[in-house]
Amino acid sequence: MHDYHTHIGQFNEVYYDYHEVLRTLKNNGITEATLAYLTPRFDNGNYAKDFYFAVRNELKDVRNFANRINIKINILYWADPLVLKSISLDKIFSDFNYSGIALHPGVHSWTKDFSDLLSLIFCFAKDKNIPLFIHTGVSEYDNPLQFEKWFANFPTVSVQLAHCKDSKPIIELFSKYKNLTGDTAFCPADSYKAICAAGFKHRMYFGSDFPITHYYHNKQSSIKRTLDEQYKIDCSFILEF
Repeated sequence: MHDYHTHIGQFNEVYYDYHEVLRTLKNNGITEATLAYLTPRFDNGNYAKDFYFAVRNELKDVRNFANRINIKINILYWADPLVLKSISLDKIFSDFNYSGIALHPGVHSWTKDFSDLLSLIFCFAKDKNIPLFIHTGVSEYDNPLQFEKWFANFPTVSVQLAHCKDSKPIIELFSKYKNLTGDTAFCPADSYKAICAAGFKHRMYFGSDFPITHYYHNKQSSIKRTLDEQYKIDCSFILEF
């Protein structure tokens, strides 16, 4: 089974070690995982670059460990405009074999503040035939409709819309653009059912957002879960729909 939406790294005050995350995925029947290293917003370009280089070095160990335990991983480059001001995408992808690019409009306002750079990212994805992954939600800042111009201008670029929390814009976009898919990470049951009822079940991939699920449960509940306990619940959730 493939989990199309996982993470490693620091989330707020908790660091999720890649050994523990990948072992949990492996022990629960995952043979392939798409993951992004959690990356905060930086206001200082030097800090952003230092973090980028540190993560890149750690990701080499992540890939080696994944090979050792026999789980396939597709590592995404979490795009940071401060890094991209001084390091080209060609350089980034020549230094490490990323499988795609993740964009988080909650961290960076791509369509408003970095639209030219966003177009360069789509051009790069088209030229290299790699997918893009875009965080979406129900707020103005992460409404997927803001990216529609790029979906239309780059019809051959595969884009996975993460979360699909609001079925209305997802169905609208799926109806127009065949290059779009979605994932079920934190996707409400009613939204998932509406997307499926509209005829797009085949465009929805299983994604857990693990271990963010673990973080929020343990933050909000007095009954704590282990990583393994949480991921078993994450895997069973989609089967209930």
